[in-house]
Amino acid sequence: MHRSASRLGKSVALTAVLGLATATGAAAHECFNASRSEQGNMKAGANSNAWFTLLVSEAIGGDVADGVLTPQQGECVLAEYEASGAPSSFTIKTRAGRDGVVGGPNDADGHGIDHVFAAYGDAIGGAYAACGAGGPA
Repeated sequence: MHRSASRLGKSVALTAVLGLATATGAAAHECFNASRSEQGNMKAGANSNAWFTLLVSEAIGGDVADGVLTPQQGECVLAEYEASGAPSSFTIKTRAGRDGVVGGPNDADGHGIDHVFAAYGDAIGGAYAACGAGGPA
C-alpha cells in the first residue's frame, strides 16, 4: 500500500510539473533551486514538506508503467534526455511563499530559483520527440 501511495504521489507531482510545459507563467510547483547541489536537493526533498524530489528515470518509468510509452520508447527517451546533459532529478517547490511567489528571480539563468521548463523544456520535449513519443503525460 505504501509503495502504491508513493508512486501515486510521484505521478501526481510529475503530472503537475510536466503539465506546465506549455504555460507561460510558472507557479511554485514548477520552480527549483538551480544553485543547490544534488546532495542538497535530495536532503530538501526528503526532509521538507515544501520540496519534492522527482527522479527523471522514475518519471519516465511511470510513463512506461502507465502505457504512455512502450518499454523501447522509455529506454530511448531516458537515453536522449541523459545525452542532453540535463539533471537526473529536480527538487521542486511544492508550496509557494507569500503572494504565491517562491522568492528570488526566476530567470532560468542557472542560479537561484528557476523554472523547470524554462531551463530544461527543450531537453524534456526533445527526448520524447526524438523517440516518436507524444510527450509527457
